[in-house]
Amino acid sequence: MNPILVTGASRGIGAALTALCAARGRPVIAVARHFTAPPAPGVTQITADLAGRDGIARAAAAVTMPLHALVNNAGIQQALDLADPDPAAAEREIALNLLAPLHLTCALLPRLPRGATVVNVTSLLARHPKPSAPVYCASKAGLASLTRSMRHQLGPRGITVIEALPPLVDTQMTAGRGAAKMPPETMARAILDGIERGRPRIAPGPARAVLVLDRLLPELVARLMARG
Repeated sequence: MNPILVTGASRGIGAALTALCAARGRPVIAVARHFTAPPAPGVTQITADLAGRDGIARAAAAVTMPLHALVNNAGIQQALDLADPDPAAAEREIALNLLAPLHLTCALLPRLPRGATVVNVTSLLARHPKPSAPVYCASKAGLASLTRSMRHQLGPRGITVIEALPPLVDTQMTAGRGAAKMPPETMARAILDGIERGRPRIAPGPARAVLVLDRLLPELVARLMARG
């Protein structure tokens, strides 16, 4: 059984997806900057900082077998005041959120056979940005566009490319924000089930409702997202 490679696997959705794959008997290659616990049976851990090309090369070199799927989940969200920017932080955010999925997917193409899947975890904020996180929103919008381009280029190779759009999920990134958050385990199940179904978009629960509303009342959705 070919493994699923999950980035950002030490916490949040990535950790939940790693645990779910292992529980279902699917081998997992878990990639993260740091791990705080030893791997569960069936899980291989790779320590790599995907915000740098060296980390991407390290992760890709560690994969020696065909993959069932690649889940580009790693990402960061930082507040940025455009009147007082932190260029290094902004560049790291773009590197991890946008460039890492691009470079890692390209590096792993020899390990993605016909029938494999690439999942890019974007954001509803790719559709309508919130003012406090302009680089995050822009990088996720870029990833959403990249996902569509990947679908065109990789489809003829027999590789399915999926965009996963989480609603507000209860993770470290969303601490102190909002209520009624989706548990990361629920989003992980949606991703794993979506891989098996091969649909182009995974948008469970409230995310699906937002996408429907956005088609009908985009200006209203834009105002609501801006408040986030």
